[in-house]
Amino acid sequence: MHDRLPSPTERFDLQSRIVLQGDETARTELSAREGFEFPHLDGSRQSVAWLLRQELAARVEGGDGPASGPVTVDDAVAAVMARLSRTRCVATDYQPSDDPDDYRDADDQSGALAYICQLPDPATLRPVYAALRATQDGTDRHQAAQRLLAAYVEHLSSAPDRAVHAHHAVFSRPYSADHAVMQSMAIMETILPALFPFDGWEDDDG
Repeated sequence: MHDRLPSPTERFDLQSRIVLQGDETARTELSAREGFEFPHLDGSRQSVAWLLRQELAARVEGGDGPASGPVTVDDAVAAVMARLSRTRCVATDYQPSDDPDDYRDADDQSGALAYICQLPDPATLRPVYAALRATQDGTDRHQAAQRLLAAYVEHLSSAPDRAVHAHHAVFSRPYSADHAVMQSMAIMETILPALFPFDGWEDDDG
């Protein structure tokens, strides 16, 4: 049924379904159309979850050890990954490069690709996170950590989506499975700041 190479927008849409939803149908189709086996990305998603757990634990556990309470860091990371699997990103436009060095034929060229991801607005979490950062070790910090974790899980579970516009400055047909994975995982640079916004807030706060 699909005997031609995917267009840049089709390629992005298939890649994003594999990265975000682990969509096996999309992986099978992309592999057949590209001519090489596109890998399963379960390991990549597990690596993202591990990194998020380390980053979140460092923020909420403080000097007195893990924050005890009904909501844990693992609960929050599970909520991030669940929201990730519900996230949809689709290509909206592709502009081929007019540089001759970036063009070989209609199926093998580079260009700029625009896309939209549906993501929650994390702004409501900012004052809760600021309150945690303002507390010292002890009971007050444990309580502030629990408030943040509870608010974070609730936010990830129920906050409405909004359109977040982004782009690949250079998007091309992948020349290998490794290149395809590197290219498609770049979508995390758009998604993770919305689902895990704390790094950006710390940078803003100096």
